[in-house]
Amino acid sequence: MSTARPAEPARLTDVLKGPGHLKTLLLSGLVGIPVSLVAFWFLAGIHELQHALWSGLPHALRGGGRCRCCSYPASWSG
Repeated sequence: MSTARPAEPARLTDVLKGPGHLKTLLLSGLVGIPVSLVAFWFLAGIHELQHALWSGLPHALRGGGRCRCCSYPASWSG
């Protein structure tokens, strides 16, 4: 009942240790790191923009004192 299964792990080991696999890993790292940094800074910029839009703009339009559209003091909104 001998099958040809033991040769497959040896072939896989050869593929993983081969230069093509290492070059692919290096290329993935060289592409992945800058892409992840761009994505991080994009999300950081979106966060700051949302904060400015939803916090800074209402405070700037309100001008201080009570909120014009609500009956509670402006200090309650943060």
